[in-house]
Amino acid sequence: MKKMFAAALLTTICAMSTSAVAAPISMNGSFGADKLGNDSYSGVFSGKSFLPENYVVNGLSFSFSFMDAGGVFKDSAPVQTGYKATGYSYHSHDWRSLTYARYVDVKQTVTRSSEQETAQLSFGDIVLGSGATTLSERKIDGGSTFNRVHDAAYCLAIWCKYFDSKITTRTDILVKDYSGGFTISGIVSDQSIIDQLLASGELTFNLNIGGNLLLTGSQVLLDYTKVEAPAEVPEPAGVLLVAAGLAGLGLARRRRGAVSA
Repeated sequence: MKKMFAAALLTTICAMSTSAVAAPISMNGSFGADKLGNDSYSGVFSGKSFLPENYVVNGLSFSFSFMDAGGVFKDSAPVQTGYKATGYSYHSHDWRSLTYARYVDVKQTVTRSSEQETAQLSFGDIVLGSGATTLSERKIDGGSTFNRVHDAAYCLAIWCKYFDSKITTRTDILVKDYSGGFTISGIVSDQSIIDQLLASGELTFNLNIGGNLLLTGSQVLLDYTKVEAPAEVPEPAGVLLVAAGLAGLGLARRRRGAVSA
């Protein structure tokens, strides 16, 4: 009969399969919460006591699911993407001054980025898989600002000429957001990993986390087949003893037959 063993990480419960019997494997680890920061974490799956006396291991599968836990956005320095200036125009305040003004239109982009969250799963020293949150981009209007700059002034006696720039800066914000969820899963075909589990009864796993992630689910499944114990083979001495008994029984029957004749 074929059975599946399931181990739940933290409070995650594995669903029972209709075609196999599922039983929990006890687990110990350093996980105290489902929110994982920028660090390394380790734990141990143990459950050899649930295995029957005779079995054959068919495979080992795993699945760890994560979700973005949010992060801090950082803005880059503005990058100019457009510049347009018109010629000077002028007007007089009175007979003693003359002002020249030019109009400047500046376009710039600011990139607002969040940190990409990553996770790497390994059993012992063997890396089994990795994953990361997905990048999405969108552009929003950052508004505009107006600034007046005095470029130069030329004065002679009581008469002056002024040169000014009236600058309008329009800003676009490019938002680069790493978000969403991902799952690290697969099937272990490396016999050394399976042998490690079966030899010690414990399987140590490690998670290397970059950023802030929520661990939303995990399981390790050990697929095995129960093997019937082989029938006992009689020892050679026992076989000889039985043969001698059968031979003696046959000799006695022949003697009784001779006496009756």
